[in-house]
Amino acid sequence: MSNKKTSINIILAATTLVTGIASAEDIELDLFHRWPNEPIRSFIADRVAEFERQNPGITVNIDQVLNDSYKDKLRVILGSSNAPDVFFSWSGEFGNNLVRNGTVRSLEGFLEEDQQWLEDNILLSQVDPFEYEGEVYGLPWQMNGKALFYNLDAFNDVGLDLPDTYQDILASCDTFRENGYIPVVFSSKEHWAISHWVGTFNERLVSPSVIETDYQRESGRFTDPGYVRALEELEHMVTQCANDFPNATDHSTERSMFIAGRAAMNFLEYGEIRYLEEDADFAWDSTNFPPFEDGKGNQNTMQGAPEGYMIAEKSEHPEAAYKLVKFLTSGETARQSTAVTGFISPAVGAVTPETASENQVAAAEQIAEADGMHLWLDNALDIRIVNTYMNGVQLMLDGQMTPSEVMADVQEAAAEVREVASR
Repeated sequence: MSNKKTSINIILAATTLVTGIASAEDIELDLFHRWPNEPIRSFIADRVAEFERQNPGITVNIDQVLNDSYKDKLRVILGSSNAPDVFFSWSGEFGNNLVRNGTVRSLEGFLEEDQQWLEDNILLSQVDPFEYEGEVYGLPWQMNGKALFYNLDAFNDVGLDLPDTYQDILASCDTFRENGYIPVVFSSKEHWAISHWVGTFNERLVSPSVIETDYQRESGRFTDPGYVRALEELEHMVTQCANDFPNATDHSTERSMFIAGRAAMNFLEYGEIRYLEEDADFAWDSTNFPPFEDGKGNQNTMQGAPEGYMIAEKSEHPEAAYKLVKFLTSGETARQSTAVTGFISPAVGAVTPETASENQVAAAEQIAEADGMHLWLDNALDIRIVNTYMNGVQLMLDGQMTPSEVMADVQEAAAEVREVASR
């Protein structure tokens, strides 16, 4: 499945409505996700109510917690007797780790009979990251990417053109500061936010073949000098271009500073477009992160990953749970999703000028035009490496570690992971 390519034209094609089938027995399902905030919470609740209406005899109980605590709670409850039947999951190493722990049910048995449905309804490129050792363990409900967003009014105000390269970003920072703007608003309080920057810089500065080897649990070493260079460039950019106290700034505050017009540039997910459309009182645009002129990596890849739903191995009603997963990832739910939640649906025909804003359609096109998607760094790597890496970056930005020292610790963590993976 990983060799199948899907163009943006498929995103704009027609789709088939998934309808429920009445159940003859009374079944209770538990659904767990990470959106207790609006409008996503109500959207999911409304769609689940419709699922119940279409499937008499099936009742769905919903629980949700904020993103920051979701991962830890999920790991705990999946190993307990209270595991949810269906749960939200990231793709990549996060999902793979759950599979290795034996807490996730393979969907292969269902998809063998539903292969045509899958090909007709879901972009296969967004299913690939949910594969582990040749089997699919989840279906995507959103696809996402990270882009550099520009305050066009700020650029016009100071008389600068949009940057063509990373070096152009650095060259613009003094001008923006002199005119009262934060050149690049930045937050490093949360690990995941740091990982998007580090992952992007790694992609631009490290050979793709090296990254492919190092991001594997069994072979990661992180000795290439490009990793140190990536942290040096990040440290330099934050020092020269970013706001004060980034380690005390969370991502929502960072985004609010940009929306308030205080900054010229912000590194945001496409799923955040709705915030700009609702509240930004200035002209803005976005692009894939600009290239490094001397980078050894691919200059047109993008950080991002599909996110979706999985079924717990302990579910007593896997058939009903699979029916719910299909309902949440395709058909009318998918068609409504982008417009209501702002997340770009990977369902065939879901992102069109009729169902999404012009900016969201453009975002889907930017994802398709990238040379490829690299999973978010915190999803691509083993959690032990992620924690070591991101803790080190926070200390680096606080002046307590050098880039070389951070990568030395990462190398030690990678060695520990290799040892565990070889057992």
